[in-house]
Amino acid sequence: MNFKIKALTTFAAIFSVICFFSLRASAFDGEILVPKALKEGDTICVLSPCRATSYRIKLFKERISEITKDLEKRGFNVVVYEEAFTASPLQLGDETEQLRADLFNKAVKDPNINAIFAIWGGYGAMHLLDKIDYEAFRENRKIFVGYSDITAISSAIFEKSGIVTFHGPMMGKEPNWKETLCFNNLFDMLMNPKPQTELYNIDDNTPFKVFKSGNCEAQVFGGNMCLIQCLIGTQYEPSYKDKILFFEEIEENDYRVHRILWQLKLAGRLNEISGIIIGAITPNEGETEEGLLNACFDVMKDLKIPVIYNFHSGHIPNPLTLPIGAKLQIKNEKIIIAQPIVE
Repeated sequence: MNFKIKALTTFAAIFSVICFFSLRASAFDGEILVPKALKEGDTICVLSPCRATSYRIKLFKERISEITKDLEKRGFNVVVYEEAFTASPLQLGDETEQLRADLFNKAVKDPNINAIFAIWGGYGAMHLLDKIDYEAFRENRKIFVGYSDITAISSAIFEKSGIVTFHGPMMGKEPNWKETLCFNNLFDMLMNPKPQTELYNIDDNTPFKVFKSGNCEAQVFGGNMCLIQCLIGTQYEPSYKDKILFFEEIEENDYRVHRILWQLKLAGRLNEISGIIIGAITPNEGETEEGLLNACFDVMKDLKIPVIYNFHSGHIPNPLTLPIGAKLQIKNEKIIIAQPIVE
């Protein structure tokens, strides 16, 4: 009997290991593709992959007509999946998860839709990761734009579909609501394929700053720091090997930033990357931006890779758009997109 129990236990352990590596093996492992360029007359779908609280639904009703008019002025058709804005109280079980995933997959598969714009972030994007049709996303190569909580979906698409997405502004979210500079920049990137593009801070033209000098060329990935942390150990976490890690965060404490980066370091992730880009990290009440940056630098002081900061992308007015999955070059204080990001 003991022998049978031991045999069953051993078999279960082996089976668990096989399942784990099978999940990892199911991740996309091939050529990274770019979406099709956006052009006038194309259709943009505006939806909410994240849960919608009663407060957010009120904002949606107030803002969606202006968002639609702005996109139409730019020459686009607009589709709005209003079902995605079903009230979803924060509970252990969210009854809108499958609905939001189904609507996202519907937009991906609809041949008449060319781009998917998240109206805002919030909470709940991670609930969709095991429900998204990643093969369909690769087949259809739709433009997908968003940041904040949307980082979970963009990271999973990079890992599972191998398609470039865009960490960029969202039309229904402060502080990007009614801004034009960041959206002009976004649409220029989405509509005009270029062999390479040097990035700069579109809000104030201040130069990027260097904590660790050096040069590298690699694919960039990342987004919101908290969501990057939440994906560790899951099958949706992109490989860090020979990549450039980008992160940003909002209203954080220096000790929390320090702890998250230490987790990445202790998990071996920071030993695999080729470079780091620190986006906008805004402080919580009682904290300072300098304190947050010092928390980053303390963890990174022993790294022998380029580290760039003062990169204005994230939860700020007029943020830069960054193509997740695209090849970047870091040349000391310069950051260059080294490939076309739409075709």
